[in-house]
Amino acid sequence: MSKLYNTKGEVFNDALLFMNKHLRDVMDSDSIKIAEQKLEEQGSSRKGYLGNLVEQYVFGQDINNRHEADFKIAGVELKTTPVKEHRTKGYVTKERLVFSMIDYMNVIMEDWEHSSFLDKNRLILLMFYLYQKGLSLLDYEFKFVYELDFVNKISSQDALQIKKDWEYIVGKIKKGEAHLLSEGETFYLGACTKAADSSVIRRQPNSDIPAKPRAFSLKQNYLNYILHEKIMGLEEDIIAISEVGETIDDTVKHKLTPFIGMSDKEILSEFGLKVGNKAKQYKRMLANLMLGVPTKKVEEFEKANVTMKVITLENSGKLKESISFPYFDYKEIIKQKWEDSDFYKVLEEDRFLFIIFKKDESGDGISFEGFKFWNFPVVDMPEAQKVWETTKKITKSGNYISLPKISDSPVSHVRPHGKNGEDKIETPQGTMEMKRCFWLNADYIRKSLEN
Repeated sequence: MSKLYNTKGEVFNDALLFMNKHLRDVMDSDSIKIAEQKLEEQGSSRKGYLGNLVEQYVFGQDINNRHEADFKIAGVELKTTPVKEHRTKGYVTKERLVFSMIDYMNVIMEDWEHSSFLDKNRLILLMFYLYQKGLSLLDYEFKFVYELDFVNKISSQDALQIKKDWEYIVGKIKKGEAHLLSEGETFYLGACTKAADSSVIRRQPNSDIPAKPRAFSLKQNYLNYILHEKIMGLEEDIIAISEVGETIDDTVKHKLTPFIGMSDKEILSEFGLKVGNKAKQYKRMLANLMLGVPTKKVEEFEKANVTMKVITLENSGKLKESISFPYFDYKEIIKQKWEDSDFYKVLEEDRFLFIIFKKDESGDGISFEGFKFWNFPVVDMPEAQKVWETTKKITKSGNYISLPKISDSPVSHVRPHGKNGEDKIETPQGTMEMKRCFWLNADYIRKSLEN
């Protein structure tokens, strides 16, 4: 019979008593043997098992698939999530926080305030454990506890944004577009893929097209914000720009729209500045001025994993600059599957804010043409996968001169991305090759801006 918890205080007190301990500390020898056998059988498919063990041996709960919160009377849902050690920040989160699977057929009949998501996850006991490669999960040390209250204990702006994210996801499902969902479409609350492999599909309402199974998830960057700001008390050099009652979309729109059509001189004049020797990050400085963050990072962008990219069009409207990503490790890419790759992750999860300038006829000045939030479309993912698979195959062969060029795909290509020709890393063949990365083609980005 499960131990009874009447209040959230009772649940959190027991969680605090478990800090700096491991599951092996609270399990008897027979239970340890059973758990180790299951871990050996499950291998890499053991996600969720750690939470079950914590629920059973730390809190004395019987395990079952509940639609309500884990501690029903206390109204608390339990979530365990990993952190890893970081050289400068002490700890960072290892992954996003995943909730229950989205029931495509029933979620469209809900509203946010009465949603099954909020009913189960209104108040969460977050237990952070230290992930260490090679350790049994029975030996992971639990480091932090946090009360995540989606209604009463996060800022009103964050609560509003999470609600809007939920409504956006549900709205897309209502339109029969569950197959077009992407984690990068929203800011804090995402719809992440959740299946053993890409062949698993589900039925969706208002469409005959099957969709990948997805779950609601709290983005990794937002979880990092909780860890660093709320738990560890780290002071970040960031500034919030949203006002009460505004979503991130609203804020960016009202801050940037008044500057559309202005030249760089006119923008600077608005802030009492003049054009001098143009700094290396001149256009980024203009963007920060317009957003009201001249020297700091934007808190909302950091929490939402939004990357601000400055785009400069030629006077003709043509875009010459492709968009680069971090360089890839030749020795790692050959071990990866597409949906576990770094390139897939950034295309699936990241959101971009394009700040668009255009050169004037002289080529010396620029004007602010507008802005656009953008994420990589799901419909283009097969083409990106094709480029990635080709890159993996060529890396295995060692014929690096044949890596995908900009003319080989309408979407992406591979080219060097090091400091110089001597900036090299080791290959699977034991040779040294220039650092390379994936790029999104300039023409592809230009067409995306027009849509």
